[in-house]
Amino acid sequence: MKTCKKYFSTFKLTWKQATDYRFEFIMEMVCTFIPILALIFLWREVYQGKSAIQGYSYGEMLLYVVIARFVTIMITPDFLFDVMGEVQGGTIQHYICKPISYIRYWFMRSIGGKSRSALWSLISLVIIFTLFFRDCVDKITPVSVICYIFVLLLSFTLYFEIAMTISLLSFWFYEISSWYYTLTFAIEFLAGGLFPLTLFPNAIQRVCNVLPFQFLIYYPTSIIVNGVNCKELLWPLCVLLTWIIIFSIILKCVWREGIKHYELIGG
Repeated sequence: MKTCKKYFSTFKLTWKQATDYRFEFIMEMVCTFIPILALIFLWREVYQGKSAIQGYSYGEMLLYVVIARFVTIMITPDFLFDVMGEVQGGTIQHYICKPISYIRYWFMRSIGGKSRSALWSLISLVIIFTLFFRDCVDKITPVSVICYIFVLLLSFTLYFEIAMTISLLSFWFYEISSWYYTLTFAIEFLAGGLFPLTLFPNAIQRVCNVLPFQFLIYYPTSIIVNGVNCKELLWPLCVLLTWIIIFSIILKCVWREGIKHYELIGG
């Protein structure tokens, strides 16, 4: 119980820090709203004279890109440079010497920070749905929303493990920012962050099917856009949980070997 309270305190502190700045709230709302509007106008031009593309109507495609944008904001980690700075600056020693898990600590911090993003993005989504997607609201059922939230939490966990694994490579490499930017671009592209994976050629779709990235954006977004079938949901969930377990093992191994490799000179 004390352990849970310890990590929950980290979440509350991060949430308080994230909600203290009013101007940042306004700017985050603007930065969330403008790219979505740009995507809406882009796909409006693409669909000129077309009723559907790869089975997606204009309304369904807009719904997909809006939800995918929201998912991307929710799960994309922003702690890499903080972890890299703590490893290279030596401040990570404060966590090593305390009865706290460094990985769990950052997991709770990430949840606290993303809670604010969820609030701001939800307000933007309500505005956008009111303006553009009134007809689509009736298609969204309580079951699909519950499944969507559950899968979104699992997707967040998987992305956290992938990003933290790369962050901890700072134990061996001085500069890993290029790895991070490559990762985020590859994930947004291969995970369906820009458009549905079904628009890719068959060869690229086969590659995406063997990678875990589709479960980060495309899969949770499809639950809202295409609805959910409980029987069809079981197998992808098993695969997603398997990837989470695999990266959890990899992350623990990287942390364990990184601590062995870590050298602290001075006080």
